Amino acid sequence: MSGGAQENAMTEIALAMAMGFFSVMVLTAMSMGVSVPAAKSQPQRPDRAMISAVIADSGPARATGSVDKLTNKDVLVVFDGSRFFGRDLKPFDLATIDDTKRVVLAVTPDLSMAQAIEARRKIAASRLVITTLDGNWRRALQEKKNAL
Repeated sequence: MSGGAQENAMTEIALAMAMGFFSVMVLTAMSMGVSVPAAKSQPQRPDRAMISAVIADSGPARATGSVDKLTNKDVLVVFDGSRFFGRDLKPFDLATIDDTKRVVLAVTPDLSMAQAIEARRKIAASRLVITTLDGNWRRALQEKKNAL
């Protein structure tokens, strides 16, 4: 018999690790099978409504998909951090948005997440895509600001 104490220590460590992995597996299986009881359906208040939007990348490496493609049927809203503009970079009234159309909210890349969420809250649209403005749009927006 050679090195009995050392082999026992390694065996005990392996056994402890196996027990730990088994415990994690059992906990994972149990958590996936547990259903949460449904709460009574109450109408959500607008201030606590869940905010949903799809984030689209405006960079050159974006994936090709229907989320990225802006069509003439979509409502384009440009947000510079303080004001909303339409496709023509004229001030845009959010009350005129047609809820049946998809709304594309284009924001400046330096806009914080909190500001983007606040802008999203102001738009009453069920289908919304948030994207960042590319270089051409940013230059046009800057020219518009300089002209004002």
